[in-house]
Parts: sequence; C-alpha cells; structure tokens
Amino acid sequence: TETEVQNEFYPVPPPYSVATSLPTYDEAEKAKAAAMAVAAAESTQRTQEEEYPPRDDFSDADQLRVGNDGIFMLAFFMAFIFNWIGFCLSFCITNTIAGRYGAICGFGLSLIKWILIVRFSDYFTGYFNGQYWLWWIFLVLGLLLFFRGFVNYLKVRNMSESMAAAHRTRFFFLY
Repeated sequence: TETEVQNEFYPVPPPYSVATSLPTYDEAEKAKAAAMAVAAAESTQRTQEEEYPPRDDFSDADQLRVGNDGIFMLAFFMAFIFNWIGFCLSFCITNTIAGRYGAICGFGLSLIKWILIVRFSDYFTGYFNGQYWLWWIFLVLGLLLFFRGFVNYLKVRNMSESMAAAHRTRFFFLY
C-alpha cells in the first residue's frame, strides 16, 4: 500500500521506449509551424465567413429592421392623433424604419392640422395678426416632414423588395 500512495502523490515517469520515440527538435518545430499555418488559415476563413455570411435571400431579420406597412400606418396614426406625444411614443417605441418614418410622417401632418385649426378658427383670433409668414413657415415645415417620412419609407421599402430578389447582397439602411 505504501507504493500505491507513493505512486498517487509522485507519478511514475513514462517508460524509456516512449521517451525514445519522441520527434527531434527540428521535427517538432516544423510540426508546430505547420499547425500554426493551418490555424491561421482557418481563422481567416472563419472571419471572412463571419464578415460576409452566406445568404440565400433577404433574411427575416433584415425584413424586421425595415418593418411593414402596418407598422408604418400604426406609427403614422399614433403621431397624427396624439400629436407630439404620439410622435415621441411611436418614434421611441418602434425600432423599425417603417415605424420611425411613420412617426415623422404623422407628426408632419399633425403639425399641418394644428396650424390650419389655429389659422381658421374663431377661437384663436389674435394668434397670427399681421404675421401670416409665421404660419406659412410652420405649414411648409409640416409638409416637408410629411413628405420626407412618406417618400423615404417608400424608397426603403422598394429597396428592400429589390434586395429580396438579389442574392448575397448586403446593405445597411441609415436613418
């Protein structure tokens, strides 16, 4: 039992036949260099695959980033009905391009709505006395926001549909 305890704490070296069958220093260095070259080739191939993954189609994740017409309309009506509070909520809650452009479009039309309400209402008679250029500025700003949101969403939607047909195409939407 004393030898078993000694072997447990102090392992026995391998037999001499194993030690004599080891490669020489030069052979070990050549094998090490070859292994490093293979690992480097695999890592560059792996990084190229990660950088440009193979794609058969415009993926579902890309389509979720773009969104659809329903999200656009929901964000549009939310911003149009609830004015700037609806714009803030719909712009911050949605993370799709359709939702963001829908919020911008709805806020622009909401701005136009309120400018026309204030301009032609009998209740707000003293707001634009002699300063008609001011309501024209807000009216044009609202029109620009409305058309910017609508046209840019149409561009992105058409671009995503054309990209769905093109294989292995990468594109980043900046908005």
